[in-house]
Amino acid sequence: MRQAGRLYEYLLEGVKHFTLIDPDKTADPVRIARLAVEAGTDGILVGGSTGVCESQMAEVVRDIKSVASVPVILFPGSVAQLTGEADGVLFLSVLNSLDPYFIVGAQVQGAVLIAKRFKSLEVISTAYVIVGDGGAAGFLSMARPVPYERPDIAAAYALAARYIGFSALYLEAGSGAQRPVPPEAVRAAREAFPRVLIVGGGIRSGEAAYSIARERPNVVVTGTIAEERPERLAEIVRAVKAAARP
Repeated sequence: MRQAGRLYEYLLEGVKHFTLIDPDKTADPVRIARLAVEAGTDGILVGGSTGVCESQMAEVVRDIKSVASVPVILFPGSVAQLTGEADGVLFLSVLNSLDPYFIVGAQVQGAVLIAKRFKSLEVISTAYVIVGDGGAAGFLSMARPVPYERPDIAAAYALAARYIGFSALYLEAGSGAQRPVPPEAVRAAREAFPRVLIVGGGIRSGEAAYSIARERPNVVVTGTIAEERPERLAEIVRAVKAAARP
């Protein structure tokens, strides 16, 4: 595994809350970013499954960085969503996709773009594993989601990600999922994967965030709630930080 950069080291420290902003779904991403920072979020992911191009992404990231004092990281749904304006990028490979394009094809294209045009980005190689509902990300990436009730399969993917050499693992229930990733699956993945573990999708309450954060992932991500009820972000952030205390 390559030498870790400053952003990766930041992700490794403790349990953090990140806010996901999808420019295609959010009418005012700057407002959401400002509210998220005020609520105590530790970082902002920017990206989505559909409808965002490079120029739009660059503008949104610049605008968000003008009000955010926390790292802003790309969470690209396609090669077209790469921009050098962010602090880093989760270089995603959908491990449980049935289409090789989403495992390595898009990554080959993205790697060339980053090497030639976006060298300033800190690249964090990330195994992306779709769980349960999967949402738009699961559908569009042709994933075969890990069943909610099979933490052993989540652990198997986590172990594979570890042996392949990924720097991070992202367990994703999907945008707007009816249920988040079960704590049992997070626990199993944590035991198998000693690097950066990220969990998101379907987290709508402090109680849900707390139960996941107690399993010691490095990052708990909320997106839909930030778009629909941003006033609840503070509750969720507090829960994550409470669960992270020794």
